[in-house]
Amino acid sequence: MNTFVGSGVAPFSFTIKQGADLTLSCLWKDDNGNPMNLTGYQMFLPIRASIGSPDTLLTLSSAQSSGSYIWLGGTAGTFDLIFANADTSVLSASGIPMPQPGAPGGFKVFELGVTNLKYIDPTGKANFLFEGPVFFDPEA
Repeated sequence: MNTFVGSGVAPFSFTIKQGADLTLSCLWKDDNGNPMNLTGYQMFLPIRASIGSPDTLLTLSSAQSSGSYIWLGGTAGTFDLIFANADTSVLSASGIPMPQPGAPGGFKVFELGVTNLKYIDPTGKANFLFEGPVFFDPEA
């Protein structure tokens, strides 16, 4: 489980395998180490080819409940980023191939783009929990 503590924007990166279902489970804790109460929160995760790009490759939202979406766990402070294979199948490699540490045969991953997780709290205040690169592992 990926854990985020406090209200600052944390660095975070992950890899999407083409054609696979992927769930990234996360826990958000406040500055005292207690789980955040996510009841009434909204979350959005756009993946863009580059910073400032007007087009998104894929967007997850807590307003959705099927396909690729964000599931919020309420008072437990948990949330899941859920990527459906129907969405990961249509993504394609771009960018520079990079070695994947520990991968047999020297398989490579590619930079897919960048992302940040935006949240809106129950009072309407918007902020970001994390940001960083997204990598892509194409099907063989």
